[in-house]
Amino acid sequence: MHWVIQNNIFSETGWDQLLETIDRFGLSHSVHKVVPFIGELEPPAVIEHDNVICIGSYSMRHVAKRNGWAPGVFDLFEQDFEQQLKHWGEHMLNAGSVISSFAEAVFTEDLMFIRPTNDSKYFAGRVFSREEFETWQKKVCDLKLDDGSSLTPQTLIQVMKPIAIYCEARFWVIKGRIITKSIYKRGDRVIYSSEVDDSFAHYVEERIREWQPHEAFVIDVCDTEMGLKIVEINTLNSSGFYAGDVQKLVLALEEAFSV
Repeated sequence: MHWVIQNNIFSETGWDQLLETIDRFGLSHSVHKVVPFIGELEPPAVIEHDNVICIGSYSMRHVAKRNGWAPGVFDLFEQDFEQQLKHWGEHMLNAGSVISSFAEAVFTEDLMFIRPTNDSKYFAGRVFSREEFETWQKKVCDLKLDDGSSLTPQTLIQVMKPIAIYCEARFWVIKGRIITKSIYKRGDRVIYSSEVDDSFAHYVEERIREWQPHEAFVIDVCDTEMGLKIVEINTLNSSGFYAGDVQKLVLALEEAFSV
């Protein structure tokens, strides 16, 4: 399997570990600049087969699809929040959120959490103040100004009251197995650690027995005032490594998808 890698998209630690692993095991690969939004590669990839995996910007899904690469990108765009809610219900952290277009979103509190309903990368989900959001909303919807993303007034988003979160962890899942994991936040502090409480792993195993959105994906879970919850799922190809075991992840992907 050939690895098409965007140059320096993730943290230096993860980036270094990725390239070191690929070099150590002699895996076919090439490194490219990726043109934002359209996903074109510079220089173009010259590959004589279609057994190719991409690591980098979510926009790489376009070039992967055009070239018929497999596995290419494990695209989760169609597995949006509404699909996740059908399968995981109240296990979703934002199960009680209101879904509306960006243009029609209304804050009922001074502080609200918002995020896109799908893994679109239009913007990162976080807590906004009413003033901050309404200023941004006016910029996008009324003034028609480019905010540097593909966000439009029609983009569907989730809006909900913030929930106290104590700890957040990421799990990489391939064909029903947890491959590696990492803490990435404790309270408001960003902390990367491979030491993740077993209760998180047991919870993820239960959820992926119920449903899996793709053959390979990333799932973020958190400990909250209401117990363990699913924060979101993410496209594996475009997810930061944090303190995950990059070598274990690379070898698992090779084993699962190399032909």
